[in-house]
Amino acid sequence: MSEAILDANALIAAFLPQHVHNRRCRPFVEALDHFYTTPVTQGAFLRFLTRPWKNERQESQPPLMGPAAAMTLLRCIEACKAHTFLPDDVPFSAVSMISLSGHKQWTDAYLIALGRKHRLKLATLERKLDNMDDPKDPILWKVP
Repeated sequence: MSEAILDANALIAAFLPQHVHNRRCRPFVEALDHFYTTPVTQGAFLRFLTRPWKNERQESQPPLMGPAAAMTLLRCIEACKAHTFLPDDVPFSAVSMISLSGHKQWTDAYLIALGRKHRLKLATLERKLDNMDDPKDPILWKVP
């Protein structure tokens, strides 16, 4: 059985057709028997969709969608047969600080700890997390 927690980047890429990594992430997620989201990944998904952004010329752009549309999309994801909601039930004090090198890695370290507790892989597009994983019992599953 293939199952994994989707980190925020994998979740966003899989369910936004216009995302640059949708063509590789969507089939990956569709091939899973089960995929999991958490409050952390759902919150990041909603923030991404509803925040202003800048294009390649650094010109300000409006949010991809409003809050109601973003919540509707999240509810559609939750309604997928393969989806399971996984509560955040690991305290941050239990997070391994192995190779934690900066403030941007707290969420990744947390999701690795959550995956380890529930014996689930963490599906990610990130290539810079290897140093945070335990090579004896790897949790990371890089989306090909």
